[in-house]
Amino acid sequence: MLEPSRLPKPKTRIQSKSVPKPVKAGPALFRETILLVEDERSVREFLSRALSKAGYQVLVAEEGEAALALSEGFDGHIDLLVTDVMMPVMNGKDLADRLCALRPDIKVLFVSGYSRADLWPDVCEDQTDWLPKPFTMAQFHRKVRQVLDSVKDA
Repeated sequence: MLEPSRLPKPKTRIQSKSVPKPVKAGPALFRETILLVEDERSVREFLSRALSKAGYQVLVAEEGEAALALSEGFDGHIDLLVTDVMMPVMNGKDLADRLCALRPDIKVLFVSGYSRADLWPDVCEDQTDWLPKPFTMAQFHRKVRQVLDSVKDA
């Protein structure tokens, strides 16, 4: 029996056409920091992964008080708050009001299965950034980018 080191070496390299070559992931597209607040675990995890894959730094909380604590403990700049509107303990609007008082430059995107007119009839549509549920990932990414690229009113 031949030892493995003494086996004859093939004269030509055999390439398998069935094995795909690995594809390197491209560079992250975006660098902003987003605070995501969603009480429904599956939605929170899905949106968090989607934002992370797009290159955003994502801070995640399941409710308003946790989001405020996370914000207070984070030394960096938070560019955007993405929050569900209807959550236990503190709703998204109250969270946004409190967070904007602490971080005046933060932008806010509300997501909800409820209509804006039903929740806040006294708020004009152009005063808040809103994405109704359900939405596609393309719609979500487009709206996040639109809000981040917008100029915040003083």
